[in-house]
Amino acid sequence: MSNQANQKRIHPSAVISEDVMIGSETTIGAGAIIGAGTVIGEQCQVGTGVIIEANSRIENSCVLEPGVIIGKAVTLGKNTKIGIGARVTNGVTIAPDTVIKIGEIVLKDMIYKMVFKRGAWIYREDSLNCKNED
Repeated sequence: MSNQANQKRIHPSAVISEDVMIGSETTIGAGAIIGAGTVIGEQCQVGTGVIIEANSRIENSCVLEPGVIIGKAVTLGKNTKIGIGARVTNGVTIAPDTVIKIGEIVLKDMIYKMVFKRGAWIYREDSLNCKNED
């Protein structure tokens, strides 16, 4: 897959290493920086000023809002949404269908579908509407 394949919308100010693979119908915003060896799936949205370090894998239908920073060798599962200015540190794996709220910093793997907000508070999405049965 080359950076020039059909149906990709890559802003001219984006800086993309030559060996990056980008799926169809993916949008790369102004000023985005994408490191060597990165793979971005189909129908993804990479916002303005997003930085994706080397050797990361972004699966299909992910949304990275403006200002997100993804560390080296990070894996984002499909349908993941990362809010404005959030950070994911090196080597972290994020499960499919996860939501990471605005400005959060993720230091550990998130292996279940989760909503991550308010610093260290992590909720399994399937437990948000459950009653406590003690």
